[in-house]
Formats: sequence, structure tokens, C-alpha cells
Amino acid sequence: MVPALVLFVVFVLYPIFYIFAASLYDWDGINQAVYVGVQNYIEMLTDDRAFSVAIRNSVYWTFLTIFPQMILGFVLASILTAGIPFQNVFRVIFFMPAIISPVVLGIIWQRIYAPFGGLLADLAWETGARFLMQPYLSDPKIAIFSTIAVNVWQWTGFSMLMYVAGLNGLPGEVLSAAQVDGAGSLQRTRYIVLPMLRHVHQTLILLGVIGTLQTFALVYMLTKGGPNHATEMLPTYIFQKAFTLQSMGYASAVAVALLVIALSASIFQVRVLGSRFTIGG
Repeated sequence: MVPALVLFVVFVLYPIFYIFAASLYDWDGINQAVYVGVQNYIEMLTDDRAFSVAIRNSVYWTFLTIFPQMILGFVLASILTAGIPFQNVFRVIFFMPAIISPVVLGIIWQRIYAPFGGLLADLAWETGARFLMQPYLSDPKIAIFSTIAVNVWQWTGFSMLMYVAGLNGLPGEVLSAAQVDGAGSLQRTRYIVLPMLRHVHQTLILLGVIGTLQTFALVYMLTKGGPNHATEMLPTYIFQKAFTLQSMGYASAVAVALLVIALSASIFQVRVLGSRFTIGG
């Protein structure tokens, strides 16, 4: 166990303690650090609007990405396991966004959302559906939801693939017995299929929470956290504070807050959702 423990100490424990120590200083990353105690935390929790917006956006991101992806993924998986023609081809098509770099996706969706010459704007002109002409990424009221929509589009295919695997692993005799007993398709889905896919639901929720706390590349490519922090997430805010504003001490305090949130989410997942992913458990 010694090699594993050494790697854990060097690459996990030491960075955590180092970041916590750095959060107690006013430091630009280059010059001499000045000890300020918990002042960075006090400012972050009481006088930092951007941090509050990042927390709010993380809540939006969690609920407006995880559950829509799960619902859409399950619907697609149900269709694509029903024996329709070319279902394997459709699976590949829907899964493709999940394997494309977020940088590439950000560039593509910037062009789609562009108010002048963008795909949606051109479609609005051609069809007369002027409601499609919106400043999707520049309006603080809708920018975060526009970014969330891209994330849902990107990862719905992954949820679909997880549900396809789960559906293919269900015991056919149980479903056949339910059908013989007179259960309709909706009843089988509600009372048999969904409970037996509990392990898939739990996995997607866990991965979704982890993905929310790690969201950086897509947001940075689309909006860089703007306008006016409207799409700020904790990782983008840490990056801005640390490398753009050269406030390493304050960025470390935000990183510690992110660590606490991640640990709390992990404990919640284990206590409430259950630590064992058992079919139908």
C-alpha cells in the first residue's frame, strides 16, 4: 500500500493543505505573501457578489442539466432499444457531442447563438420566427440558461448510452411476466423498468454533480463567465481570480469553498442516495 499512499499524500493531501494555507494570505503568486487570516473567507462570504452568483449558477447547472439529461437520455434509450431500423447509427449520432472537445463545441455554439449571421438568427429571418433572435450569450438574464442548454445537448447522448446499457441488462422474463399479467407499457416503465435502473440513475446523478463542480472549458469558451459574471461558475471564477487578477490567495479561498461543497455533495450522495449501486435496491 505504500506506493498508493505516497501518491495520495503527494497529489491529494499536500495540495489540499497547501491551498488552505495559501488562502490565509494576500498573495499575487509572485511577491511576498501577507498574512490576512480568514479575511479572504469573510470577504468571499459577505461582500463578493461574483461568488454568490457562481454558487447560484452551480445550483441552476445541477438541477437544469442532470435531470433533463436523464429524462431525454431515457426517452432516447427507450426508442433506440425498441428494434427500430438503424438504431445503432442513431446511437452513435446522439453520442457524438459527448466525445467532442468542449473548446470545439464552444466555438460552434458561439456561431449558432451569434445575433448577426448565426444559425438561429438566420433561421429567424427565413421563417419569421423573430423570437429566435435573442442575445443568448450577452443578455445577463438568459446567458446562463443558454449555456446550460449547450451542456444538456452535449451530454444527453452519454445519459442515453448509460440507459441503453441498463435496459439491455434487464431480465427479459420479468418484463414478459408483467406483460402477461396485463401491465401496459407505461405501467411496466413506471413500476418495473425505472426502479430496476436505480443504479443508472444514481450513477448519472453522481457524475452530474461532479461535472457541475468541474465545469470550466465550455463556459470559458462561450462567455468567459460573463456578461458581468452572469455565467460565472466556481472553476471559472477561481481561474479569473488566480491568473487574470493575480489574486492567488483569494482564489485559494474560493478553491477551498469548492472543495467543501464537493465533499458535502459526496456525503449527501452516500447518505441519501446510498453508497451501493444495486439493481432494484
